[in-house]
Amino acid sequence: MSRQDKQERYRIGKVFRFEAARSVPGRGALEGHSFSAEVVLAADALVAPGFVADFGELAPVRQYIDANLDHRLLDDAVGVPATNERIADRLYSWCREYLPPHVGERLEAVVVRTGRPPSEAATSVGFGASHRLGGLPEGHQCGRMHGHSYLVSPVPGGALPPQLHAYVSAQLAGQVLNDVVPFEPTSELLARHLFEQALAAGSPPLPGVRVSETPSSWAEYRAGRE
Repeated sequence: MSRQDKQERYRIGKVFRFEAARSVPGRGALEGHSFSAEVVLAADALVAPGFVADFGELAPVRQYIDANLDHRLLDDAVGVPATNERIADRLYSWCREYLPPHVGERLEAVVVRTGRPPSEAATSVGFGASHRLGGLPEGHQCGRMHGHSYLVSPVPGGALPPQLHAYVSAQLAGQVLNDVVPFEPTSELLARHLFEQALAAGSPPLPGVRVSETPSSWAEYRAGRE
């Protein structure tokens, strides 16, 4: 399920996994799958300290999935046939209604898939680094010094140039990101920074850059469209 809008510059996604069964129309049988539901938000401008939205504000989606979809017969939860599209429609409607309004209005899509997640693109580059974010409520976990095993990938249809691999390895890997970039090092702003680094290096045009802090969350920056 998705909305039909212009392409926003910034997007984030969070993947929620669950195990469930559903009937096979016309066969009178059940099939089981490992499902993933990817919730995608989009915006053309960021909110402080540099977010499309705080990933923590998507926690209610996990709670809803655990209570209604995980380890269940999906026919009972969403109706028959319990197709991926119908599950996505249910989750999209729930997100629009129950997530905070400033989050729900940035909801771009919910995509449901079955099976194991695909392997990462061969052109991706990983690096370990630490950071902390300012401008957050007191006690927010991202306000503490912490770290991630980041993965930088092209958006579909692109390839990271060698210059960007070299920049990541030389300038970001093993660093405290607050000390080496002139902005709050959110994933959204890192994606934009890396996109601009690729342009400055004279590499072929990229459609966009994606930065993943964890295997289940990502942010991307895409080239603006007139």
